[in-house]
Formats: sequence, C-alpha cells, structure tokens
Amino acid sequence: MKKYILTLILMLGLISGITAQQYSATGLASYYADKFDGRKTASGEIYSHSKLTAAHPTLPFGTMLKVTNLKNGKSVIVRVNDRGPFVKGRIIDLSKSAAIKIDAIRDGLVKVKVEQTSSKQKGKTQHSLHNEYYQIDVNSKLLSGYGVQIASFSQMDNLIQLSDQIKKEIHGDIYVRVARVKGKVVNRLIVGVEPTKEKAGIHQKRLQKVFPGCFVVQL
Repeated sequence: MKKYILTLILMLGLISGITAQQYSATGLASYYADKFDGRKTASGEIYSHSKLTAAHPTLPFGTMLKVTNLKNGKSVIVRVNDRGPFVKGRIIDLSKSAAIKIDAIRDGLVKVKVEQTSSKQKGKTQHSLHNEYYQIDVNSKLLSGYGVQIASFSQMDNLIQLSDQIKKEIHGDIYVRVARVKGKVVNRLIVGVEPTKEKAGIHQKRLQKVFPGCFVVQL
C-alpha cells in the first residue's frame, strides 16, 4: 500500500481555521537543575530559579498553566517560556521555585495534573492563549526509505507548534505521515528522510540532543 505523506513548510504568516484547544494532561513533572540558573531559554528569556516558569514541549510561550501535585494536592501557576522536557513520560519541567511550592524537591519526579489557565498580574488578566498564525504550504508526496520520527499527535495545533520549533532546530524538509490507529487519526512528524537506515540513523543521533525520544522508521 502506498504511503502518502504531507510536507509541511511552516513560517510565521497567516492561515485561517486553526484553533487551539484548552490543554489538560497528567504525567510526570521534573524541575530545573542548579546549572541552568542564568542560562537562556528557548524563548530567549534568561532562566531564573526564583521565577514561576516552566518548559513544555509544544505549548506556545506565554501559556499559563496550573500544575497540581497529585500526591499532596498543592498547586502553582507557571508561565511557559522554554521547551522540554524531551523525556518519555515527563510532561513539564518546572522552575525550582515552582517545584518548591508544590513540595516536589525531595521526590525529584512527581505525578502532576497540568491545566491551561489564566492569571491576573498588575490588575490585568493575562490569558494563556495567544493568537498565532502560520503559513502552511502542503503538498502530497510519495516517500520511500527511512526517516526519523520526532513525535505523533492527534491534535493538529500541537503538531503545528512543534513543527515550527523543529524548523528552527534543523535544516531540511519536515513531513507528516497521516495514519489511522484504532479508528483515530494520528499525525506522525518525520524528518531526515534517507535511502538507507544507516544514513537516517546519523540524523537520529544528531536530533537526540534536542528530541531524546526520536527513532528511525521505515517509510
């Protein structure tokens, strides 16, 4: 059976009909090690242990999230200003001060519920969702060989946001393989297409520095 893969070329621009959905997820939270204090984040901000911020793989910078420690019920509001954690099972990386507020320091990894929210600062309501526009050039294409799968999504908005991030990290085409799994559509993000598994593996090793969970797939 022939496999059809869509090429997505993403740039900041304009497209209608893309709407973000309210985010909610449960998984493991980690927190920043001391060595990251003072370093630049993916958004360009300087990370500080004292600020209530977080890293998330896909949500737009500026998104406000309520993070609840399911072990003790304590919660904190954080702002996304970085990317990560790219470790299987972990859904958010908290600043040290945010981890302290939910008593996560001793455990290191804690199970949390993460919910998109809004926060009031200086008398104004700061909403977690921002209008984002993307220009997308989509072409149907037949591929063969091997590629590196970065992630898979059922929600298109998350896929588009991560695709935009990947475009800034790598040089080359980005592909989306559309598949149906147990009656649900799954969009698999693929880069580094090569004729042999060995050559695709070279891309995988390079990409693992930013996306540790990536792996080689046959197209």
